[in-house]
Amino acid sequence: MSKASTNGQLSAPGGAGAALLMERRRQGLSLGDVSRQLKLTVRQVEALERDDYSGFTGPVFVHGFIRNYAKRLNLDPDPLIRAADQTLHPPAPASEPEAAAASPLVVRRRTIGLVPAASAGAAVAVVVAVAVLVGNRGSSKPGPEQPVIAPVEQAARPNEYVPAAGNAVAAEPGERATLRLVFDQESWVEIKDRNGNTIFGQLNPAGSRRSVSGEPPFNVVVGNAAGVRLTYKDETVDLSAHTRADVARLTLE
Repeated sequence: MSKASTNGQLSAPGGAGAALLMERRRQGLSLGDVSRQLKLTVRQVEALERDDYSGFTGPVFVHGFIRNYAKRLNLDPDPLIRAADQTLHPPAPASEPEAAAASPLVVRRRTIGLVPAASAGAAVAVVVAVAVLVGNRGSSKPGPEQPVIAPVEQAARPNEYVPAAGNAVAAEPGERATLRLVFDQESWVEIKDRNGNTIFGQLNPAGSRRSVSGEPPFNVVVGNAAGVRLTYKDETVDLSAHTRADVARLTLE
C-alpha cells in the first residue's frame, strides 16, 4: 500500500487512491467530510480512492479532482497525478516481434510457416495486377478492381468530408452566436455546435478569458463551474442551476 506523509510525498509505490485513503483516515476525516468540502458525491470520493476513473468525464477532470483532494489533505498533488496516469494510460504490451524474439523456437516455426505464405501472396498479387492491366487496356476509365482511396481518407478525417453531388445536401449555415467565458479559477471547458462538432475544448488557466463563436444550439460542459462566468447573447448564464459534482452540463439554444 502507498504511504503518504504530510509533506505531500508519495513514499512507496502504489496507486494515488491508496495514498489519499491512508491520509484521509490518518487525519480522521470521513467520506462525508471530504465530499462536502470538495463538492463531490461520496461515490466519487470512493472511486478516487479505488483508482476507479471510469465514471469521470476524462483525464482532465480526474486530474482536477485529485489535485483538489490532495490539497485538502496537504499532499503534493503532482506525484498522485502521475500515479493516476499509470492507471489512465497503462503501458502498451510488448509487440509481437519483441515477444517472438524472446523465444528462438517460436521465431523459427513462424519463419518456416511464412515462407510459402509469402510466396503464395506474391503470386496472387502478380495475377491480380496482370488481370487489371488486361481488363483496363484501351480504356482511360478506372476499372472496378482498382481500389477507391478517397472514401478511406474521408473516413479518417470525418470533419473534412464534403458530400459529393447527388448525396444529401448539407444544411445552410444558420445564425452564429458567441459565448464568452471568464475563468476566475482553472477550468476545463468543452463546447459542441449544432452538428456535434467540438469547436472548443481545452484547460483554461485562472485569470484567462475566451470568446467562442459557432452555430447554436451548443452543448456545453464546464469543469470547476463555480470558478467560471459564462455570458451568452449578452446575458449571464447561471451555471449553478446546471451543476452537479462541480461540473456544469447545459444546452444553449
